[in-house]
Amino acid sequence: MAEVIITDIMKALKAVSHSNANDVNIRYDKDADVMYVSFGPPVPADDSELGDDDVLYRYKDGEVVGLTVTHFSER
Repeated sequence: MAEVIITDIMKALKAVSHSNANDVNIRYDKDADVMYVSFGPPVPADDSELGDDDVLYRYKDGEVVGLTVTHFSER
């Protein structure tokens, strides 16, 4: 079984709890090694931007509605 780093998970959860998101949905596609994070219910984005960190930031009406993190297991 892979080691789970609880302190890293707790830091991430704390960051989410301090965000403006009322609901966070997370889905991991193991075959594609992609993590999908939606702030609020998953909705289709009307725009997106690939950041310098190779994370795809998804927007709806100018607000970030989610992230797509590729090669998740390597990060």
